[in-house]
Amino acid sequence: MEALDLDGLKTRVKIKVDEYTPSGVSHSFDDYLEPMLNESADELIDKAPKYLLEPSALTLTDAKHDDDLYYIPVPSDYSRLYAVKFPLWAKPVYHTISPEHPLYELQDNEYTKAGYGRPVVMIRSDYPVGGSLQRYLVCGKVLSGALPEYARYIQYKEAENMPDVLSEALTWLAASKLLQILEYHDQAKVAYDNHTAEIQNKMR
Repeated sequence: MEALDLDGLKTRVKIKVDEYTPSGVSHSFDDYLEPMLNESADELIDKAPKYLLEPSALTLTDAKHDDDLYYIPVPSDYSRLYAVKFPLWAKPVYHTISPEHPLYELQDNEYTKAGYGRPVVMIRSDYPVGGSLQRYLVCGKVLSGALPEYARYIQYKEAENMPDVLSEALTWLAASKLLQILEYHDQAKVAYDNHTAEIQNKMR
């Protein structure tokens, strides 16, 4: 997927903000453009359709196996799971469950925990590493010694590295944030609605 030029993105945001700024009013917001674009990129990565985002492979160097579970360290740029599939699993897993999820505690029960026919991927902090808690994707059920056929995730990206197909949604979101800062709340809502419409159009 094509990477975007940061200056081009900034220009698009300026044009959108100018469209919704009252005639004859000018603002200096250049210093906000890059932070707003990157903040918008993070937000967009979290909610954009996965098929529009290029996945990255999870590193298995420090992965470990214990009691039918496979632990994959979560990288610092992790946004969400793309897909994990082990050889004996009946199907891939595309979403993680958290400790707050009702199904999470079932994984500790011998009779209700996931098997090869209904695999699950949990996300949790395991033990202190270098003074902080290391997060893991915990995959079950996994045969000892088995490696995933694939293990991919969606990573956070800088705005200029977002796929071109999301550039309109990205710049509308950044424009909405800037208009909110400038206290043009009605215009900010219109810009955000345009952002939402762009996402919905990509999901058709």
